[in-house]
This record gives sequence, C-alpha cells and structure tokens, in this order.
Amino acid sequence: MFSLISVNTENTRQLTEQLDQQLKRRPADLVIVTGNNDSMAALATLAEPTHYSRNWIGCSSCLGAASSFGVDDANSKRLTLLAIQDPQGSYGVASELQNPEIIQQQAAETVLRAIQQAGRNGELPALIWCMQAPGLEEQIITGIQQVVGDQVPILGGSAADNDVSGSWNQFDGQQLGQNLLIIAVLYPTVALSSYFSSGYQPGNFSGIVTAVNGRRIVSINQQNALQVYNQWLQQAGLEPLQPGIVMSDSTFNPIGRQLAAGGIPFSLLSLPVNVAADGSIELLSELQCGDEVSLMHGSKEQLVRRAAHVVRVAANNLHLRHAVQPAAALIVYCAGCMLAVRDQIEEVQQSLTDSLSGIPYLVAFTFGEQGCFADGFNRHGNLMISAVLLGEPQDMQHHG
Repeated sequence: MFSLISVNTENTRQLTEQLDQQLKRRPADLVIVTGNNDSMAALATLAEPTHYSRNWIGCSSCLGAASSFGVDDANSKRLTLLAIQDPQGSYGVASELQNPEIIQQQAAETVLRAIQQAGRNGELPALIWCMQAPGLEEQIITGIQQVVGDQVPILGGSAADNDVSGSWNQFDGQQLGQNLLIIAVLYPTVALSSYFSSGYQPGNFSGIVTAVNGRRIVSINQQNALQVYNQWLQQAGLEPLQPGIVMSDSTFNPIGRQLAAGGIPFSLLSLPVNVAADGSIELLSELQCGDEVSLMHGSKEQLVRRAAHVVRVAANNLHLRHAVQPAAALIVYCAGCMLAVRDQIEEVQQSLTDSLSGIPYLVAFTFGEQGCFADGFNRHGNLMISAVLLGEPQDMQHHG
C-alpha cells in the first residue's frame, strides 16, 4: 500500500523508464516527492506524470532528501517518492501561484479544489499536507482553516534550496514552479497520527514582543529587539549578534514563543535570519505584539536525537489511539537543523531507520515547518521536526 521509490534523474529517458517500471501498471493514489533542486527540476521533463498518479505533491529539499534508502548530497541525482496506493480511500491535490495580496483567499480556494478533486465535498479530510514557497505560511494556514476549521491537522514544509538564494521549487504533477502553493487532502482507509516538536529548551531570559513589522521584530519590552536579544545572549555567556545575515549564528539560540496545552508548556521557534542596521530582527516566521518570547537553547546532540524521538511519540499515539503499527512515515526536518548537524546526518537517518523498524519513510529538509501541537492548533515554525505516521491496513475481517 505504501512504497518508497528512488529514481535517478540523470536523463529523462532513465527517469521515465524507472517510473514506468514502478508505477505505470498500478498508478498511485498520491505521490509525495522530494530531492534537491536539480533533481526536482527533472520532473518538468516528464511527458505524462498522470500515468503514475493524478495526485502529485512535492518540493525541493535542502541538499537533497533522506529516506530509508539513505541520505542524498547536494550533487545527488536522486528523487525519492512515497507512493500511496489506497483505492478505497480518497486523495486530492490542488495548487495555485502564490500572490501575497490574496494568499489567504487562495489557500481557502485551493483546499476546496483539493477536496473536490478527492470527490469528498463537504467532508473533512483526516490530514492536510501542504508544500509551498517560503514566506506566507501563517496566512496559508489561516486560509485553509477558514474552510476546514481547526479540527484537521495541517502538516508539511516549505521548499528549500542549498544556499537560501531562492532557487527552490515545487511540483504539482502538472508544473514545476518556484512560487507554488500545493495542498493535498488525505482521506485514507488507514489510521494516521502526527507529532510536531522542537528539540530546544527555553532559557531563563524572556520578554514580551512590543513592536513588529511583518516577520521583523522591532522591539521587546519596549526596547530595541537586537539590544534585548544580545543582552540575553551575553547573560547566557554567548557571543552577541552583529547586523547582517545571522541564520547559521542563531541556529542553536533561536527565539521561542512560549505556549501551553493543558498546563504543559511547549515552544514554537522562530529563526533570526537577518539583523537590520536599526536593530530589528528578521525571522522566518511571524510573531505578534504581546507574544511571550524566550531565548532558546539547542545542541547538536539534541538535534541528532530529536527526529527519532518525534517518530516514537507519533508511533505511540498511533498504537494507543488505533491499536495499529505504522506502515510508512513522512518526516519534515528543518534545513537549519540539518545543516547544523550535517556531519552527523547519517546518524540521524540511522536512528530513524532503527525507530521505524524497516518501514519506508521520507524526510524533507525544509525552510519552514507546519504542524499541529498538543493544543490542537496548527502553526508554522522554524527549526521544527514533524512526523506523520500512516498505519497498517486493518485486517478486513475486523469489519465483518
């Protein structure tokens, strides 16, 4: 029912032959695909992607993907596909070219079209999987929720490239684009579970956001944002940030928004990417005035261990709620975290293989992660890890 397929994108003939071999006789109900920018671009050369599935969703992954087959590198020519064959279930994909002026409305219309494509008008999907160009994720989630409310988990990730130059891409089965929003709706016949988490701890320093401009924090506690953040860093014995690009410098000490579910605290992370000369800090996600934020602390060791932990929690949930074992997994792992542990990424991949005991899984390294927390709300964050586990098909006689 779930198959992981690795194809070589060296040339179109080879790519077509491999897909013919794997999927032409039995097309998939949904294909989720990822690889580095160049490998993803090869999909644009396919003559008839609908031969293999009428529902495709994919985006590029920083330096390539990881999976139960191993880890790609920046020069890898491999694409990895998770194909779902579930004829009794329903799946639909729709896409739209992102327009910042009307993105909320576009997200609402796109999810409606995906539901129509699945033939399940008026029914809520079990899961929404989205992949998009980075930059407008919060409004996309808001737009989707205008249609489905907040009962449906929304997971996925934002396309990444190898060097933050904006050369990422997305593929919807018809076109390859750099600025597409693609939404898949899943009505599977199997149980699902998901988990969304960060591998970071809040430190002792926190404050209230007092002025923002889009994804830029202007002030914390009525003081210049950079001054406050640098005070926190210095009090924690860390180097202060200078104006300029700070993405790799702040990977282990991002800003965390403090939230709670049923009295249990958790953090949604925002990664500082650029500090302006005026001391405002640009993030890869939005904060609002009044948000309580903290200086967060992460370590390589935590990031290496975290992916397997997230998968184990999702597997436990699947077992507790549905009494089934997982049969496939979709994992989103922040590209910033991956770059920070790049020299140990094989260890991360091995820990996933061990935790998922032999089932197929696909990992995309993204520039933004979407997921549903324990409080039931869908959010967009940075430096996050998510896992969706798809359960084994139930024995037919149980329904007798």
